[in-house]
Amino acid sequence: MKSLLRMVLCAALIMSASAWVMSWRASDAGAAACYSIYAEAESMGSRYRHLVYVENHCDAWLQCTVWTDVNPQPPVMLTVGPGMTEKRETNPDSEVGSPRAFGACRDQ
Repeated sequence: MKSLLRMVLCAALIMSASAWVMSWRASDAGAAACYSIYAEAESMGSRYRHLVYVENHCDAWLQCTVWTDVNPQPPVMLTVGPGMTEKRETNPDSEVGSPRAFGACRDQ
């Protein structure tokens, strides 16, 4: 009887832990899927100005950190409202005309 009770308690513990892990992963995936980050280079003669954009498709405000492969440090912070697109300059004077954007956002 004790072994049956242990088995039931262990199964309940495993199921509750699995449900928690699955819900945590789903919420992270949902947040990452509702915004996009991309870069643009504005031509200034023979030089370029780098801009990074964040499009927020989430229902919440996002706090984001963005950078480019050309200028990874320091990262630039920006806040983006629901349904909004914000941009920030990451490099005012570069020779590179095609930067790649990187970043991460979280609910504010």
